[in-house]
Amino acid sequence: MQLLIGPHDAVSVSGRFSYRSDRPYEVEVEFISRGRSVATWLFARDLLLGGLREETGEGDVRVWPFREPGGQRCIHIELFTDDSVCELSVRATELTAWLEQTVAIVPPGREHEYLDMDTHLARLLAGKH
Repeated sequence: MQLLIGPHDAVSVSGRFSYRSDRPYEVEVEFISRGRSVATWLFARDLLLGGLREETGEGDVRVWPFREPGGQRCIHIELFTDDSVCELSVRATELTAWLEQTVAIVPPGREHEYLDMDTHLARLLAGKH
């Protein structure tokens, strides 16, 4: 994964994408520096799936396909906070392969079959996220 730091500059960053069938609507991306987690973002799997083909998202996360000058297809992920913006670039082939694994675990449109609403509601009411 590349962190875009200017119109023509990028640096490699470590990120770990994860997906759980008991939280079927969300994807987690954990950013790692010097062997430890420095930030974690949660967002909708549908956002990434849609972003493979067209610009998706509004608010804190936006995703869109992009072709690098050399012709390589990439997916750009833009993350917004109250005071900053982070733009990342991931090879489309790598992200597509990972998303295909999530689709094999929980097919789109069937997420509700995997969601344990009682457990999530109990955690929310107990103040646990």
